[in-house]
Amino acid sequence: MAALLACSIPTAAPAAGSPSALLASILAAGKAERSVHYLSTTSFGTVRVSMSCDVGATRGIQRISYRHGAKTGHITVIVSSNTAYIRGDAFTLIQFTGFKPAPSAKYAGVWIRIPRTDRDYSTVAAGVTLSSAIAELKPLGRLTSIPATRVEGQRVVGVRGTASTPRGTAVETLYARAAGSHLPVREVASRADARFSVILSNWNEPVRVVVPRKAVPISQTGLE
Repeated sequence: MAALLACSIPTAAPAAGSPSALLASILAAGKAERSVHYLSTTSFGTVRVSMSCDVGATRGIQRISYRHGAKTGHITVIVSSNTAYIRGDAFTLIQFTGFKPAPSAKYAGVWIRIPRTDRDYSTVAAGVTLSSAIAELKPLGRLTSIPATRVEGQRVVGVRGTASTPRGTAVETLYARAAGSHLPVREVASRADARFSVILSNWNEPVRVVVPRKAVPISQTGLE
């Protein structure tokens, strides 16, 4: 979502009780936990992306559904031991991941192994470990605090980022528990042509990941 709504971020140091300080508290609370489950949806134009993810400190799994117009495809991403594994249909490998068409058709349905040293690792693995998932929640632009309210049945506080982008004003709001540790609860974002939502739950539950026994190194596929 940061890429979708990209803009400059204020660089001033956060003052006590400021929106920046609250945001720092929310992100720190999330990163201090062991794991989280989150569901996200993104829509822009005729494209809709849904993700169901379970992520821990060093491992995670992300199940992605990608719809463009009337066509829908799927991808699964696993991260474990600084290695990413990806498997999907040709349509989604091409349209969502940006891999080359011919190799995507050849390796559709096949697990592909991407080491941390590969140029595509950071993109594929984004949001599939706890630290990267929490980092993606950071609202961009001018920050303001919002009044306490209730979200997902919980009393929450929040921080809103507002920014000008080439495609219009982007507004991104991050809600967190009002009582105790400020664990993130939900984030919503919008721009003239895009909508985004993520719900976080099931903190610190076990993350079960089965690493594919047979996976083709991406360097041998020609996908990139």
